[in-house]
Amino acid sequence: MIFDAIIPGAILFSIGGRFLRRQLKGDMGEQSVSLTIRGMGLPIQNNVTIPGKRGLTQIDHLVLTRSAIVVLETKNYSGSLYDNGRGKGGSWIQKFPSGKQNNLHNPLDQNYGHIKSVGTIVPGVPVTGFVVLAGSASFPNGVPDGVLMLRDLKRKLKEMDRGEGPNPASIQDAWNKLQQVDQRDSASHREQMRQVTGGGMTYWLQAGAPWLTGAGVALVLGGFFL
Repeated sequence: MIFDAIIPGAILFSIGGRFLRRQLKGDMGEQSVSLTIRGMGLPIQNNVTIPGKRGLTQIDHLVLTRSAIVVLETKNYSGSLYDNGRGKGGSWIQKFPSGKQNNLHNPLDQNYGHIKSVGTIVPGVPVTGFVVLAGSASFPNGVPDGVLMLRDLKRKLKEMDRGEGPNPASIQDAWNKLQQVDQRDSASHREQMRQVTGGGMTYWLQAGAPWLTGAGVALVLGGFFL
């Protein structure tokens, strides 16, 4: 009888834990970037959801500098990364000492779409962006243009924020508008997740990862102690 609870619990824990670890790793990377920027005293918006070309799009960070609004996409990767190009068919190759490797969607393409979405909302205002690597990953063949290691982020933002006086009125107005269109309600968040995951089982597994993991732990413990 004990295995009647332990085996299903272990399965739930394994499935939920895999999705939950991925979420927590991403959250840790985004938090490290946010803390770095807040420590500089620059205005920042995190987890921004705005209209995009194909519906809602989620942006990890928007930063206000004197020269431009900066769009940041954070990735908390490890291993060795190799840039395989942009556009259709482009990807990053992630390799580990064990010999395992993954094909990753090129985040530069992802962030390009974010930059375009922001530019559509605030036309005529300088908008630029970078992919920030917050993990231990490295590029043995050189870091691609548009990518910043976390240690280089502060230097780059300082360069963009140089100058005397307040932010130009047009950039400040654009910043205020982006705050207004940011859709932070839970319904918009769920809709954006459905678009990214394609809906179906993947969406439910990602959204329910904490519950699946907790249920798995409860079943395993119940199998031992009940």
